[in-house]
Amino acid sequence: MKNVQDIENWLNSYSINNFTVSNDFQISVYGSVNLKGKLKTKRLPVEFKLVDGYFDISDNGLVTLEGCPSQVTKDFNCSHNKLETLFGAPSKVGDFDCSYNKLKDLSYAPKEVLGYFNCSNNELLSIKGSPRTVKGDFKCSNNQIASLRGGPKYIEGYFDCSCNSLETLYGGPITVGQDYFCFWNKLKDLNSLADEIGWDLITDFRLNHLQSSFDEEKGTWRYKGQDVISHVYKPVVALTNKQEISKWLDKYQVKNYTILDDMSVNVNGHVRLTDRLANLSKLPLSFNEVEGDFDISDNELVSLEGSPRKVGGNFLAFKNEISSLKGGPKEVGKSFIVLRNNITSLEYSPSIVKEDYICSHNPLTNLEGMISVQGSVFTGVAIASIKAQEFVYNGVKTFKYPGIAVMEYLDKEYIALTQEEINFEKTKKNLQNVISKMISNGSLSKEMINDTLVKNLTKYKLFNLKDKVLLLKNPPEPKDDNKELSETEIRKMVFDTEI
Repeated sequence: MKNVQDIENWLNSYSINNFTVSNDFQISVYGSVNLKGKLKTKRLPVEFKLVDGYFDISDNGLVTLEGCPSQVTKDFNCSHNKLETLFGAPSKVGDFDCSYNKLKDLSYAPKEVLGYFNCSNNELLSIKGSPRTVKGDFKCSNNQIASLRGGPKYIEGYFDCSCNSLETLYGGPITVGQDYFCFWNKLKDLNSLADEIGWDLITDFRLNHLQSSFDEEKGTWRYKGQDVISHVYKPVVALTNKQEISKWLDKYQVKNYTILDDMSVNVNGHVRLTDRLANLSKLPLSFNEVEGDFDISDNELVSLEGSPRKVGGNFLAFKNEISSLKGGPKEVGKSFIVLRNNITSLEYSPSIVKEDYICSHNPLTNLEGMISVQGSVFTGVAIASIKAQEFVYNGVKTFKYPGIAVMEYLDKEYIALTQEEINFEKTKKNLQNVISKMISNGSLSKEMINDTLVKNLTKYKLFNLKDKVLLLKNPPEPKDDNKELSETEIRKMVFDTEI
């Protein structure tokens, strides 16, 4: 629709109120839009720009999202349609539901989701293109997915990848806050399972030595997630009975310890093993929880295997020969300090570090793998977009960043885009460069500005550039302060311009 009156009539017919229509016929709604099951066309006949509320176009048989708002402050629901692409979806939403469509990939899906993400019951072959972090649940069940690579890494709710074609869990989430569903696939093992599962694992893969409940109807077992992780990633340790473990702990003056049935150790206090583990490349036993500090710094360790799952105080493993964080703690109550090692990747980082994360003096090139840091991050990796304190320690430049700023940066920087999205972004950049240069050198005349150019700028979400182009085509008339304004002119201007 290219007529303001027609657009207003259409909006009113669907009880959409409190809206404005711009000069280029884009609609902003200051409230929610509920069009569930109401549309009689295969595409929206109008073009939304902003919806300050939720936007629901489910149950309509739509074949395209063109015309949908680029900004939605709450939930976006386009489920139960006939969509083959998410082109036109907003980039940031609350909940996002695109289930029950005909999607084969997640190109153009929102990259920032503050609620749940549901892409189940489609024809997906991959979940590449989904957000790195999901604040709610992530459900991709009932598809044809063969790989979890490129999917979310940190999910605060449950993760459901059941009823697909997965042979491995490689590339899947690192942390899942609630349940992890992976039944009715083609899994050969549970290797590459998440590092942390807050609640249970529901699978049709049998683990004979773990306590479980069995669902006869589905043929699935429910295990405690942490039990499965401990079973799958069980470290190889030298000390295998309580007498040997107790003797070793006494030798190193570890006090107030409890040896559990699985031979792991809880300590109600500190564990201080600085420069005391000569000739050991890894710990000979497995700690479970340590309420105080855990210090294995200044040794010759090459692995963190055997480290406690949870540390109430500081975790110190600096000045070793560690190359991977695998086997390290998942929760650190104070600071996590691993500087001066050979660490090349922050994969297997703790799920939460409540104070500082210090990883400088390592051959790191990026901070991918870091999950949640409530204090500061100390690193040799330069991030131009974040303001940092710089200082030199032992001849090496170190940057201190606010942890929250690093987390926000990682969520935006390390999203796995599909090839279609990569091509889109390159074309967008080239389009922006071409039109910007034409405006700067004066070669873009008013006669050249047509509906096709405006449509292309809208398609590639170059809204600021589009505003400049439209201003060039329709420059504002010189203001005449002495002119009498008619009632029609006042109605147009009084809410936007000082008269």
